[in-house]
Amino acid sequence: MPGLYSGVGDGFKQINAAEGLKGFTLGWLPTLVGYSCQGFGKFGFYEIFKDVYRNAAGKDEPKYRTIGFAVSSACAEFIADILLCPWEAVKVRMQTSEPG
Repeated sequence: MPGLYSGVGDGFKQINAAEGLKGFTLGWLPTLVGYSCQGFGKFGFYEIFKDVYRNAAGKDEPKYRTIGFAVSSACAEFIADILLCPWEAVKVRMQTSEPG
């Protein structure tokens, strides 16, 4: 709802007045789970893809190492974002749905 708050301070005041502290913490659990999944995906799959592309390069691996790291990172981030998206959707639904 554009124009609902005149600024950041006004937003904090209105949320605090209407919902109290709970208004600032709504959606913390899906955020925690989602970013935990993303972190696992990003760092875990990066290590897997790094080995996969290193082995695929064979004896030329030192020549293509930087490209292999970049592609490994991109592939891992793609999977990590897929792991995060459903949890972000849950958080947004919690924050934008009417209570009740």
